[in-house]
Amino acid sequence: CFFRSRHCVGSPARGEGNMTDAVRQFMEAKNIPALAVSMVEALVKDQPDSPRKYLRSMFREICVKDGYASPNELPEAGGMTRVRDPGDGQRKSRIVEVPAHHLLRLFDSTKAINAEIVPKETINIIIQETLGLVKADRVSLFVFDKGFNVLILTASNMTKPIRIQPGQGIAGTVFQTGEVVNIPDCYQDQRFDQSFDKATGYHTRSLLCMPIKDFEGACCGVLQAINKEDEGVFDDVDELLMGHLAQHAGIALRNADVYRETILASDRANALLHTIQSLAQDLGVQSVVLTITMHASELVQADRCTVFLVDQVNEQLFSISTDSTKEIRIPKTVGIAGECATTGLTIEIADAYESPLFNQDFDKSTGYKTKSILAVPIKDDVAGAALGVIQMINKIEFDGEIGVFNADDVQVLETFARFIGPKVTKASLLTGEKRAEKTETEASAAFHGFARDSEDSAGKNRPRKSLAPESVTAIMEGAEDGEEDE
Repeated sequence: CFFRSRHCVGSPARGEGNMTDAVRQFMEAKNIPALAVSMVEALVKDQPDSPRKYLRSMFREICVKDGYASPNELPEAGGMTRVRDPGDGQRKSRIVEVPAHHLLRLFDSTKAINAEIVPKETINIIIQETLGLVKADRVSLFVFDKGFNVLILTASNMTKPIRIQPGQGIAGTVFQTGEVVNIPDCYQDQRFDQSFDKATGYHTRSLLCMPIKDFEGACCGVLQAINKEDEGVFDDVDELLMGHLAQHAGIALRNADVYRETILASDRANALLHTIQSLAQDLGVQSVVLTITMHASELVQADRCTVFLVDQVNEQLFSISTDSTKEIRIPKTVGIAGECATTGLTIEIADAYESPLFNQDFDKSTGYKTKSILAVPIKDDVAGAALGVIQMINKIEFDGEIGVFNADDVQVLETFARFIGPKVTKASLLTGEKRAEKTETEASAAFHGFARDSEDSAGKNRPRKSLAPESVTAIMEGAEDGEEDE
């Protein structure tokens, strides 16, 4: 403005006055103070290594976007890259200019994502970096679970993840096809499901959905951005930046998955080692049950564990409460544990409330919510009969959410049940021997009492034969043993 005013006005003094008025009018018309504030805020927020290049790149982008100048009239301040262009059902490659400050922000985002390895934190950082990179109102991340063939949805506006099926909705379609979907107006697209907006009152305008692929090229998730800021639409630059971020997200998710598996394997090994150490000595049934209960849940990361043993004589299942150490008994044919003990088969239940074997009275009385259940029989190696049942309740995922027991959990728990089978058999035999000794002691005492009565009735005047001290001591010890057994 200064250069043009000096050349358009004859008098320098008059030119300076016209220049001041022109500058004031231009700043008011174009809201330059607000533009300067927004640029400074962006500079403070992103903290680039080169503030001058960052501001020059932002100014260039604003000038071109608002029509102040064409790209050829301004110096180069960014980078050139290729992006696929939608057209006639195909996406062709073309050149797109990316402003420098966007590239700087992309570099910072990729560093932040690759620096995290904990699964839950990795998901959160991917969502937060995508929000800032493409300036979206909401971001959703769908991670594929191979074990259950579902997409686990975590969103910036959700406190708990939910599960959807591949092919369900736009994200499910993108997962199956591997194609990028960029919708400027969702309500004009037939693929968009409006039921969520109607239920929540949220209005979805624009949407950018992109597949996340692993190092083998297989789709392992979906990254979705909703509603560009200032009621705009996602352009080619947003699509390019989000595509590069999705590549690093795939690497980060893979690293987090390897880390999760390593931690789980370590926890299972420690739990098995502790169990072996605890069961190395001869224990009674009560101690065996408590030991198994304490360590078995660590093998499969279950919230609760109950070990039932079979009482064949009374046709019952009994367990020991870890809180009060009291014995709990139920009929052998009742519930999921009874079905497992009767059939000798492993039972997996993803949703307990959908199973006819599950009794909901316990949840109603305690307020506890039972979801997933895994019941595995403990068998006798010789006869093959069920000696007991290990019942796991509510699988705890790595992020703390309630999940479903998978094939690895079943395999680990079945192996554990085979290992502890001989220990349970031995403990049961020891208990049986103690009961037999108790019965024999009671029978011996009854026999001696009967003999004394007969002797007294046969001859009251006959002098009584006193018992030897050793016999008295033996009787007293037998009585004490009986009380201990009781």
